[in-house]
Amino acid sequence: MKHLLPFLTALTLTACGVVNDDEGALSTAESWGTAYFNCNYHGAADYCTPESERWLRFAASNTTEDDLQLLRDRHAEVAASDYFTIANDTLRVVTLHVDHYVKPALLGQQTTEQADDGQFQVSVVKRGRRWLVRMEGLPRSERQSRD
Repeated sequence: MKHLLPFLTALTLTACGVVNDDEGALSTAESWGTAYFNCNYHGAADYCTPESERWLRFAASNTTEDDLQLLRDRHAEVAASDYFTIANDTLRVVTLHVDHYVKPALLGQQTTEQADDGQFQVSVVKRGRRWLVRMEGLPRSERQSRD
């Protein structure tokens, strides 16, 4: 019995650490999304892996004054709602719901539009003790409602 108490204590502490760890992944994804979808690419870089920064530079180079004006009128709102674990404890895919984000202009399109809402999947990886967003391209909405 005396060996069981330390084991149960360790198990409890480990379980609490996993919950806090997942909250860290969700928090990182939400903070990144808030910065990214409001075209604050320097702020988004604080939550990204170093290899993701090239995608932030690409997004910044394609952001227009019209995009920024739309966001000044109505900021993007981001909420992390769910996640799932991939293969191990160092990778999460987080679902972000984003309201009022700027949709990139399509080739030949003259005006920038702001979408009412979209859903994005974001990969979050653990590097050392930190969760960081790993971009493998520009985010694409899985669904768009009320566009």
